[in-house]
Amino acid sequence: MTFTSLASSSRGNAYVVSDGETTLLLECGLSFRELQKRLGYGVADITACLVSHEHQDHAKAAAQMLKAGVPVYMSEGTAAAHKDAMDAAHLIRAGEVLRFGHLTVVPFRTYHNVEEPLGFLIEDGRTKERLLWAVDTANLGVTADRLTYIAVECNYEESLLNRSDRIPSVLKERIRHSHFEVSDVIKWLHKQDLSGVLTIWLLHLSAGNSRAEAWQRRFEREFPGITIRICPE
Repeated sequence: MTFTSLASSSRGNAYVVSDGETTLLLECGLSFRELQKRLGYGVADITACLVSHEHQDHAKAAAQMLKAGVPVYMSEGTAAAHKDAMDAAHLIRAGEVLRFGHLTVVPFRTYHNVEEPLGFLIEDGRTKERLLWAVDTANLGVTADRLTYIAVECNYEESLLNRSDRIPSVLKERIRHSHFEVSDVIKWLHKQDLSGVLTIWLLHLSAGNSRAEAWQRRFEREFPGITIRICPE
């Protein structure tokens, strides 16, 4: 199984998971033209697109993907906010088992300021590799065993957010209740069985309230032996 980040920021999100035969696009939060470009104009090679929630930086090209013949999967809560996709999208819910070739996907609940956001647990039936993926979530209640890869939101650092004079207090509170803070991510990771985890990807870093290089070093100290990757914008 391979995991590739095409975009990971508030300006747009798109990630690719593939087993060499089946290719899943997680999020389509760029313009359709930009997605085509970053996919090497291989939209026809996408087996399905899975959307976590309704915000434009995650679902911008949903309608265009459907028009291009790519099946799009999202929760009913997400589809309700995308009237142009509601009738054609495949509606899914937490706990449902989805199968795409040899890849199995189980959506799970995440915590964001929208209706029915989802993360995804993806398993390769042949290699038994397992990826847990979650973005735009204030915390995670899910635990999973036998993980090989983790791709998780790590948005902001409380000390940076707290002293920022560019962000109104109301917006600061919204960020705290809808995004994963770095120390909370570390606490959550320590609750997981990491014995088989090879790589942890950190997603969706805030442009002004994160410290990529410092976080890289911090995670490497916290989780020795595991490769840490910070996904670029």
